Parts: sequence; C-alpha cells; structure tokens
Amino acid sequence: MKRTIAFCLALVMLLGIVAGCKKTETVETKPQVTEAPAAATAAPAAPAATEVPAPTEPPFKGAYPGDEYATGAVGEFGAAACANPVASQIGVDILKAGGNAVDAAVAMIYAVGLLEPAASGMGGAGQMVIYLKAEDRYLVLEYMTQAPGAAIAGEISTDTSSNPPSVESLAIPGVVHGTMTALEKYGSGNLTRRQVLQPVIDLARNGFTLPQRWNTNIEGRYENLSAYPYTLGLYTDDGFTYSNGQTIYNKDLADTLDLIADGGKEAFYNSDFTQKMVDYIQSIGGILTREDFAQYETKEREAISTTYRGNTVYTVGGPSNGGVALLEMLNIMENFDMKALGRDSMEAVKVTADAYALAEMDGVAYMADPDYYNLPVAEMISKEYAKERAAKITLDTYLKNAKKGNLTVTLSETGEAVAAANTPDQGGTTHLAVMDKDGNVVSTTNTNGINFGSAVAVPGTGFVFSAHLGNLTNSPSAKVNRLMPYIRVRSTICPSIVADENGVPFLAVGSPGNWALVSAVAIAISNVIDYDMNVAEAVNAPRVYRDQNSKNLTIESRYSQETMDKLTALGFSLTNEGELGSHVGCVAAVYHKPGDKFYAAADYRRFYGSAAY
Repeated sequence: MKRTIAFCLALVMLLGIVAGCKKTETVETKPQVTEAPAAATAAPAAPAATEVPAPTEPPFKGAYPGDEYATGAVGEFGAAACANPVASQIGVDILKAGGNAVDAAVAMIYAVGLLEPAASGMGGAGQMVIYLKAEDRYLVLEYMTQAPGAAIAGEISTDTSSNPPSVESLAIPGVVHGTMTALEKYGSGNLTRRQVLQPVIDLARNGFTLPQRWNTNIEGRYENLSAYPYTLGLYTDDGFTYSNGQTIYNKDLADTLDLIADGGKEAFYNSDFTQKMVDYIQSIGGILTREDFAQYETKEREAISTTYRGNTVYTVGGPSNGGVALLEMLNIMENFDMKALGRDSMEAVKVTADAYALAEMDGVAYMADPDYYNLPVAEMISKEYAKERAAKITLDTYLKNAKKGNLTVTLSETGEAVAAANTPDQGGTTHLAVMDKDGNVVSTTNTNGINFGSAVAVPGTGFVFSAHLGNLTNSPSAKVNRLMPYIRVRSTICPSIVADENGVPFLAVGSPGNWALVSAVAIAISNVIDYDMNVAEAVNAPRVYRDQNSKNLTIESRYSQETMDKLTALGFSLTNEGELGSHVGCVAAVYHKPGDKFYAAADYRRFYGSAAY
C-alpha cells in the first residue's frame, strides 16, 4: 500500500514538472551526435500566451552554429584544427606564447605524430602550404620521403601489401628536416626549438589518455605491428589493446625529440643517432644508408593555384598528384552552376563525382617528382583544359569511363641522367590547419603512406618508418613516377589555402584519406563558396566519394532518398556509409575574415579536434 501511494505521488509530481516544461520546449538543445546532423536554424518563437522570450541566438551543440558535433572552436586571436583536440590546444598554446602559425604547426605535427602515430610521424613525409602576411607570399615546403640511392626499378622489393611490408620499401623520411627548416626560415623567432617541442616531449614522457581511434588503427594493422616486438610494445599494452581511460607513454619518442630540440636537423640526419637507425634497418634487410640521410634536403617550391568563382585556391604541386587533381576538379566544377543545381541534388553529386574521376585519372597519369620529370601542370590546371574535360559530363547521363586527357610527360634532364646512370597509399595520413592573429596561415598534410607505414621502428627511437617506396612504379619501363635513386615519393596530399578576390586568405583546409581526400577538400571548398556555408557546416555536411574510375559511389545517408534513388537509376552503385563515413575523407579547416573571429572546424568522422583563443 505504501509503495502504491508513493508511486502515485511521484507520478503527480512528474506530470507537474512535464506541464511546467512545455513552455520552454522550443529552446532545448540539439539531439545527440548519434542522430543525423541538421543545419543550424533559428528556434521558433515561443507562443504569444507564454512569458518565455524567443531565443536571441540559434541553438547549437558546439562552439558556434553549425558545429553540430562539438569538434569546432572559435576565438578572437587564432585557431587550429587537426586530428586530436590535445594537439590543437598545443598549437594554440604556442600562439599564446608568442609563436606564429608556423611555430604552432610544427608543434602540432609532432603532437599528432605522438597521438595518432598510425597516420604520421618522424618516419614519414609531408608538404606545408604557408602564407606569410608580412611578405604577402604563398609558398610550399616540400618534405616528401625520398628513395634511397640503391633504389633501382625492378631490382628491389617495394611490396607494401604483404604483412609486414618489404623492408626494402623504407624511404628516407622528411618530417624532421621539413619541420626544422620551417622553424628556421619562417618561425616567429620568439621561441626556440626547445620551446616549440617541449609540450610534446612532456606529453610523451608524462603520458596521455588513450585517443578515440587508437585501438581501431591498431586492430587494422596488428599483424604487421606484431612482426616487430619493439613496435608492438610501443602501441599496445604487452600485445593487448589499451582500455578506455588508460594512460599511454612513449618515453623513447620523448628522448628522440629531446635530441632534435638540442641538435636540430643534424641530430637526426647525420649523427650517431643516424648510424643507430641505419645499422638496425640494414640488419633486418633494409637498404637505407647514412649517406642517404645526410644528403636529404627540404624543397621550397612555388604554390600552384587556380581561381574558383573569383577566389584563389593555393595548393601543392609535384611530387603530390593530389594538388593538381584538386585544382582541375574545381575548374571542371566551375563550368556548372553548383548553387542552382542544389547541394543535395543528383545533378550536383554527379558533377562532383565525375569531375573528381576525370581529375584523378590525370593525376595518376601525369604527376611525379618535378625534378625528374617535365610535367604538364600548367595545362592540367588551366581553365581551357577544364572546359574540355567538363564537356564530357552531362547531367542526365552516367559517365561510364573517365579517361586521362591527351597530355605529355617526359623525363627532365635530371631524370634522364639518373635513369641512364643506373645507380644503385591506404589511409595513413593526417591534416592540420592553423591561423594566427598577424595573418599568417599554415595548411599542412603529413603521411606515413599506409597506417603505421612499414611497421619498422628502430628500438629506442619511438616511431615507425614509412613504406613509401610502394607509391613509386617499380618497373624499368614505367613512363612516369618510376622508382629511381633519390626520386621524391608521390602522394595524393593537397593541403590548401583559399584567398578572396583581394588576395586575402580566409580558409586553410585539407584532409587525409588517399584519393578521397581530394574529393573531400573540393567539396568543402564548394560548400563554403557555392552554398554560403560556414566552415563547420561545410565540414559536417554529407559527402560522397566516387571510387576512382568505377561506378561505385560511397555516399552518406544524410543525402535525400530521392537523390540516392536517382543516382542508382543513373547507373551508380551506392555504398551507404551511414550518417558519417570513414571513406569520404576527414577535413580539418580554419576560417577567418578581417574583422571577424577565427573559426576552426574539425571532422567528427575521425574524431578530429580544434582549439582557439
């Protein structure tokens, strides 16, 4: 009887609470992240009969409207976005300490290498697009991996599909040289190497909480990692995956970073530490030598660019084939009124997919190390060529077979000499973007090639080497991108900066994801320019990816059923990725226009994070 009375009293109280809450239903928060995101819109005004005022701002879950997954950040003086919110905060802390965007980017590169070691690290490569406000100049620092001097097509194994990859596929790493060059030439000068690297050293030595994708990356490459006991011990708990909330340490990496903080590039590329790496690699069958390390140089190259509806997009050229493909794709899309087609329409999706397929075919066919080949870059990113390519796309007909264009690529004088002398990507990539209060901008993509690269980690160093030689064509008869001594390895990365009609940069953007990254970056840029989305909306909006030149179209479920039905009827074979898919790229971006705040957007698809101040 007492329980019955208590239950009735509780029910009466609950009904009273519910009745009292009805007046404020219109200002409740957005659904949880497991539900499909919707564009942020103003909440409806409260009924006139109530005394609750209408909200003055639209409801949203994160830092600003459109940040539906709470991975964005907004600030007055600068912002950063990358694969991990802790790394983004390290970048912002560097800005607060008087560093510029380059200082912050370098710290973030090492922080991401610690926190997301599958994707990037000291054994890998990257390219960095920099805008220097004081000089009003865009430039590219290229620090891609390089083939060793003994790399001759057909005479070594560059197999990366085996478990583990061939030890002969190890390339000369570029990250340390590139980042230290960036600091020396374009850092603020207010902070020492030690000050830039110390936050990452402390994190590696003192420990960090298990990141969200850590175990997923381990599980996908466990067989490769387990081939090397030291490597397996770096990233697992005695062979077992870590538990949520567990603290991870990498004290060997902290020691290596200490070495670099004290000695700079020389400590990594020409020292007793270098010899230690070489001795171990050769002991297990690798071909890298100390001379290979000592001759490595970071290349400073001109950024390539095109305009897109009055805005200028700056990105990287060779040895990347992703940058030219991105610009060609945007130029093709410019031939269509994307805004009029409507972002959710079958026609807009089809134009995006077909433009990507055409550009990707050219990127594969005609791009390589620009020091070794005469490349048709100017033609590939021209408006005239794009118009020819766009003519192959019709809005109501399936483009069955996208083909490469009729272009020419030949060996350069250097390439001819090296070839005559006969001298002896899966998603391991990450992107970060940062802007500072003085107007400097960095957009940089770094990569291990495939997750955890070769899985080879020299005992005591704390990082893995890439198996990047698998990106080169291991055939003496290859017409482009042939494996040759000291050729730079090709990659699809396309870190980009977008400037307005006055030349002022307002968007730093990029993505990992093999070829999907090109499509993801183009779609994000189009979302901002064609559909007037803010940067969070642009990153979070549903995306598609056409699987190279096939009929397979990976699509997220937030497109309308009508659009998906029309695409199927047209001839595409759809793979539904659900609300958020891991196969459509993962964008990190920062947006800022003069007089406004800094807005960072980090893709929830891979649990990216951002920070601002």
